[in-house]
Amino acid sequence: MEKVAGLNWAIAKAVKKFRESKGLTQGQLAGFAGLSEVFLAKLEQGASGGSLNAFVQLATALEMPPSELMKTIEVELASGSSKPQGTRGRPSQSAKRIRGTHSSQ
Repeated sequence: MEKVAGLNWAIAKAVKKFRESKGLTQGQLAGFAGLSEVFLAKLEQGASGGSLNAFVQLATALEMPPSELMKTIEVELASGSSKPQGTRGRPSQSAKRIRGTHSSQ
């Protein structure tokens, strides 16, 4: 069976969106959901997908019905979520300064 193109990125965007809207760090959400921080980080980076069990645990930790999380993933998938072009990992310190997000300025 073929993988669904863009699914990991749709999952990544949806989970990160809800985590940030609750003001949680990856470590906090992972802890509340009973998942590892490494797993959650990989999920938000689009590096891996998740199981149905993991999605139910995440939705419960985010205090939402699992169907709401899945609907948001579906919307992201329909919008053509894909890996950002030309980016790998975190921005360098110089890139942060250029964009004006470096806190010491």
